[in-house]
Amino acid sequence: MKKNKLQEIVEGHHKIEEEERLRFDQKPSEIPPLPKGKAALTPTTKAGWQTEGIIRAIISNLHNGKDWEKLFIYGGSGKVMRNWKAYYETMYMLQSLESNETLFMQSGVPYGKTITHQFAPRCVVTNSVIVPNWTQSFQEMVDAGLSVYGQMTAGSWIFIGLQGIIQGTYETMISAIKSAEKTPNFNKLTAFEQNVIVTAGLGLMGGAQALAIKMVGKIALIAEIDPTNLDRMFNEGRDEGTPYLDIKVDSIEEGVKIAREYALKDEPTSIGILCNAVELLEYLTINNITPHVLTDQTSAHDMLNGYVPANMTYEEAVELRKINPKKYKNLAFKTVKTHVELMVELQKRGAETFDYGNNIRTQAFKEGYKEAYKFTGFVPKYIRPLFCEGKGPFRWAALSNNPKDILITDKYAKRLFHDDPMLLNWIDLASKYIPFEKGLPARVFWAGYKGRAAFGMLLNKLYSDGAIDAPVIIGRDHLDGGSVASPYRETEGMKDGSDAIGDYPVLNLLGNSLSGATWVSYHGGGGVGVGYSLHAGQVCVADGTPLAQERLFRVLTWDPMSAVLRHAAAGYEKSLKFATTNKILVPGITKDQNVNYHNLYEELVSLVKRRTEIDLFPPSKNLNIKFL
Repeated sequence: MKKNKLQEIVEGHHKIEEEERLRFDQKPSEIPPLPKGKAALTPTTKAGWQTEGIIRAIISNLHNGKDWEKLFIYGGSGKVMRNWKAYYETMYMLQSLESNETLFMQSGVPYGKTITHQFAPRCVVTNSVIVPNWTQSFQEMVDAGLSVYGQMTAGSWIFIGLQGIIQGTYETMISAIKSAEKTPNFNKLTAFEQNVIVTAGLGLMGGAQALAIKMVGKIALIAEIDPTNLDRMFNEGRDEGTPYLDIKVDSIEEGVKIAREYALKDEPTSIGILCNAVELLEYLTINNITPHVLTDQTSAHDMLNGYVPANMTYEEAVELRKINPKKYKNLAFKTVKTHVELMVELQKRGAETFDYGNNIRTQAFKEGYKEAYKFTGFVPKYIRPLFCEGKGPFRWAALSNNPKDILITDKYAKRLFHDDPMLLNWIDLASKYIPFEKGLPARVFWAGYKGRAAFGMLLNKLYSDGAIDAPVIIGRDHLDGGSVASPYRETEGMKDGSDAIGDYPVLNLLGNSLSGATWVSYHGGGGVGVGYSLHAGQVCVADGTPLAQERLFRVLTWDPMSAVLRHAAAGYEKSLKFATTNKILVPGITKDQNVNYHNLYEELVSLVKRRTEIDLFPPSKNLNIKFL
């Protein structure tokens, strides 16, 4: 029987060489620039700031990413676009898009546009969404030029660099430390061991670990096999006096020796060691060193393009990937099995051990290690209580490309959230330790229901009142309470067993689309690999208009509310109680079926006025929306 095209692609018969697939013939000689100074204060697109914000966010991703020439942002192979031809076509379409049109993107290439209305998204993005039966052949589809891996914020154009994950890492490490200190094993650790946190991976997600561990007052010992990653984290922020990675060494023995010296001084630091994660864990096991906390942020979700086998240099690994990918993956799976075996062994000895969402346990289980799930993922262990109340990673970036605007918004955030000591502490730590990235200046903190909407509306009015020089874009990570189905990460161990139900991120996506987000996205595979997760994102441009305030109120109410509803549907008492207290309708639970959105709106307007002395726009009874 003659094979159809799909069968041939799955068998690898239509592989396009990377240079051709990425259309290097259209690659610019230099990275596309972000406007600065006066040039940054005026939009250049037909639809104004709503599409200008998208264009600058795309370029900002390139500046914050790992390899702009290959359009590679972070996370194994997460890309901003499928190829350079698609990049320029997208830019052209966004430049000319009308304010009542919507552009559609299919896995990194423009798909088409249609007339909608001004309240609709200006852009709808999908990435790496594959019919489940064919997810194992995703890489062959990428090789054939049919799809691209969008990760989470790479392909949804809201990657703000290391800061995007660092607060979540900071909060997770604090929770892990507190959890460890409550166990009987903690008192069996030596004074040195109680000060050490061990992990691996210093890429553009894992790199946040170095600074976060130092910020919680501990000593970080981090394995990284790629010398480029090691150097980047060592140099990141160094000119500003706040490096992400304090020390880099070539030997495990030297790294441990330095860690002991810092422990004696009771001084936190971060030490990156050029080695494979397995080599570091083997050394610790043989030498009877049990760390206080143990995790991993290697790119284990991608066993070909991310994770590196043991007993070879990074350069040797890259060469083997090219000449014999099958052998490479076989060696990688053998290594990951040993890696998780060692993590479980150190857990038995007393290390607080958790999976940091890279699917490492599943990869080891696939290789035959039956005890791979002996340690838990970080979300059910530390983060889920926050999700139950709609809290998650809220972020914004200044389109002025001027850090001054972010510092001004920091000041107003501290006024609005003056009764949230953890958030206030975070803003102070961020301004002290975290340098601004090469892309648009940005900030992140965890906020929830009512808080996100109030602050988003406030940011919009700050531009309208002239307190900041240009609009901001407001979004979040896809790692949020209502926007993702990921059974080995965000939705692991749900109370009702709904870990793998994919309806919830779709409902989140549609709610944000209908509520007026500037652009929305729906991806497969972020963080854990294609076939293991589905997730949605949204971004709003706060352009200082009453219409933008209406959009922000709706989007930033629905987005965290969907997290509360997701966990209420799963039976979490914390969410049910929160919903009742905050008058969120939970079908079958809430007695009063009427929701007074006008009262909620007025509550947020009053809250902002009372705490910041800023007058928001009054609720709009009639919106002047362009249809034709």
